Amino acid sequence: MRIINKKDNKALIYYNNEFYVISESVVPFTGLETLIFKSDAQGTITDWIEVGGGKGLTLNEVMKDIDAYMTRRWG
Repeated sequence: MRIINKKDNKALIYYNNEFYVISESVVPFTGLETLIFKSDAQGTITDWIEVGGGKGLTLNEVMKDIDAYMTRRWG
């Protein structure tokens, strides 16, 4: 994984020949969640269906173990 840009609660990364945005947010009544979306090289999300991430995770946690969170499915 190569970090292209990281600011506040978002990061643009290059991973397995693809670009992704990792976004951390606080969802009302649900709490913290960090999701991974496909993007272009400028960080514009190209598909809003998440490809990884999870609830109760920080941006740094997901980035630290991107392999585990790219395939994680949660409900």
